[in-house]
Amino acid sequence: MILAGLGASLFVVGMWRVDGVMAAMGLSLGVLFVLAWILGRANLRHHSLHYLGPRRVEAGKGFPCKLILVNEGGAMDGFRVGFSISMLGERDLVGKVSWITGKSSAGISERPVLRKRGLEMIHRGRLKSAFPLGLMAFSREIPVAAEIGVLPGAVIPRELYLSGQLLDGSPYGASRHFGGGGEWRGLRERRGGDGLRRIAWAASLRSEAAGGAVLVREDDPPGSQAEGCMVVFHSYGGDGNLIRPDRFEKAISLLYGSLAQLVGWGMPVRWFADFDGWRDNEVKTRRQLAQAREGLMLAERARGTEAHNLIAVLGRAGAHECVVVISDMPSSAWEGFVPATSIPPVLVDIRNYDGSRRKGGRA
Repeated sequence: MILAGLGASLFVVGMWRVDGVMAAMGLSLGVLFVLAWILGRANLRHHSLHYLGPRRVEAGKGFPCKLILVNEGGAMDGFRVGFSISMLGERDLVGKVSWITGKSSAGISERPVLRKRGLEMIHRGRLKSAFPLGLMAFSREIPVAAEIGVLPGAVIPRELYLSGQLLDGSPYGASRHFGGGGEWRGLRERRGGDGLRRIAWAASLRSEAAGGAVLVREDDPPGSQAEGCMVVFHSYGGDGNLIRPDRFEKAISLLYGSLAQLVGWGMPVRWFADFDGWRDNEVKTRRQLAQAREGLMLAERARGTEAHNLIAVLGRAGAHECVVVISDMPSSAWEGFVPATSIPPVLVDIRNYDGSRRKGGRA
């Protein structure tokens, strides 16, 4: 624009003063401006952007991908072209090429990290250049078709381990056991024919120190056994508790981590969530777990969850089901609604995972 203004000024002054040289200079600058504008626009006209990378990524983890710039014009090369793409509005991949010939491509390799769950099919791409004279900046926005979904990460609640431990330190899930400790569970005295691999060494040392015998793992131990697990997710917080989006994101990760851990232990799982309309979802296989994770990718916090909704769902637990309750609200607001069961329930307190207790802040 400076060039155009200068050319117009010289031409007008030259014509007013009847100065042919000045007028010619102004006209030349005007022609130069028009040519530069045409070339600058043409320099970006035949380019396209393409994303090469995974369709599904995990929140908070880097993933390899490429952003490719393609010059689809056969006659004209591209010069000093900058290109970028905005991924889910969170991270921009940015590249630049000095020269790209017609019918060729150039690209960059990156390992970005996306932290917000979500799914996008079309992304905003942008081209820019100061070619040919560097006095004008040209830009062009183009859509980039690429399916990118950010899945929740897995955070395994510590409460699963604290509530489900054999006395030798193995998780109850390995023997489909849940509940409190206090007696030898999943173990028995060694008998003839028991192999060395079945000996629970840590428990045996404690047993012998107390005057007992060597202990081996029992495949079908006596006691209270969980035939399955019911996981309940809710956002009921009563009055006076702040709604924090970061807690909801962490709670979603805790939900997926719980499902993954329980399925890994071979435990049949039913899960209910207020954001899913309290539907009865079953997870027994890795495929079902992947489908559940896909659904959690787009989960949004439920509004208006009432106490009676939560109580009704908790009442659907079976006699031999372990109950795991997860929320983005402090457990002090809802733990009183969890009924006492033969298998002690597992209550996951979000304050143990959002840093508020380490910082000494209010929940």
